[in-house]
Amino acid sequence: MTVYPKTTIDALHACCKPCRAVWLLLALCLLAAPLSARETTISNTRTLLVDDVYRLGAHVDFDFNETLHDALHNGVPLLIELRVEVLREREWLWSELVAELRQRFQLQYHALSRYYQVRNFSSGAQYSFRTMNEALEYIGNVYDLPLIDAKLLEPKQNYVVRMRADIDVEALPTPVRLWAYLGSAWSLKGNWKQWQLQP
Repeated sequence: MTVYPKTTIDALHACCKPCRAVWLLLALCLLAAPLSARETTISNTRTLLVDDVYRLGAHVDFDFNETLHDALHNGVPLLIELRVEVLREREWLWSELVAELRQRFQLQYHALSRYYQVRNFSSGAQYSFRTMNEALEYIGNVYDLPLIDAKLLEPKQNYVVRMRADIDVEALPTPVRLWAYLGSAWSLKGNWKQWQLQP
């Protein structure tokens, strides 16, 4: 029987610690997999032409799953991104991307004050809310958002607007981001909402 020096055994144990951490992380991801987020829906979509600029209105109904809810209440800030695209439809080719707009909001819970803080990255404004639902209602209420100048649209062409909402995984803290890449529970599972835009 081979007897290894104590220093060798200690070194083996040290090497195994990162492995155990990786396996623990994978186990947590597997446990989180069934908690896929319920679908986030977009409704009441509208585009209005005001002073030669199309403006967008919509309502996003967020539905957080247990993973997102627990992460938020354990100090993980969530960056919610509303993505809007204007596409020109073409008969024999893929639709052409004419304009793209992204609205980004950071949602964070402060345990001491028990308030939810929302930061609008477009305006730089910050607001506090007593409940998570109030905070998400503010984020999801898209009103009078400048979309595209009417002069950029060609006459007699078909255009569509589409919109979706999701969590920006890249903005998560590094340990959480690795977890998020391996599981679907960190997605809002929202599909593109599409409607016609008439120039």
